[in-house]
Amino acid sequence: MVKLTKTAECWVLTLTPNRSANWAQTKRLISVIAFMVMTIGLAWALVGAWLILPFAGIEVGLLWVIFYRVSLFTYQQQVITISKDSIKLQAGTYRPRKNWLFSREQTYLGLIEADSKYDCVQLRFIDDKQHVAFGEFLSQSDRLIALAHLKSVPLQVVSNKWWHA
Repeated sequence: MVKLTKTAECWVLTLTPNRSANWAQTKRLISVIAFMVMTIGLAWALVGAWLILPFAGIEVGLLWVIFYRVSLFTYQQQVITISKDSIKLQAGTYRPRKNWLFSREQTYLGLIEADSKYDCVQLRFIDDKQHVAFGEFLSQSDRLIALAHLKSVPLQVVSNKWWHA
C-alpha cells in the first residue's frame, strides 16, 4: 500500500505491504486448524496410535511459528521523507530501525525495469556513497504508484532501459 502526504515543507511517502489478515484473525485461523489437528490426533490416540500426538503438537507449534513470522512481516513499513534539501528513508517494523539520509541534489531514483510480465520493477535511491533498494515487499501495481508519486515530486529518475523513454 502506498500513501502520499504533502505538507508545505516536505513530501512523505509511506510504503506498507498489503495485509489480508491482522494478527487477531490469524490467531483465530491457527486455533481452528489446531482444534482440527488435535481432534484427529486424539481420535487416533483413542484407537491405539498414541504416537501421533507428539507429531500433532509439533505440527501445531510449527504452524504457529510460521504464521507469526508471516504476520510480523506484513507490519513492516518504509517511510520516505523528501524535503527541499534531503531525502530520508526509514525502514522498520512498528518503528524505524534503519535510517538513510541522502542529499536531494546528488541523489537520483534508480529504476530497474521489469524484463517480463512476471517480474517487478525495482526502485532504489542512489548517490555517490550508497544505493538503497526500497519497496521490495510491494506488488507491481503499488511499485508503479510509488514511482509515479516520486516522479511528481520531482525527482530525477534514471532507468536501466533509458533508450525506451
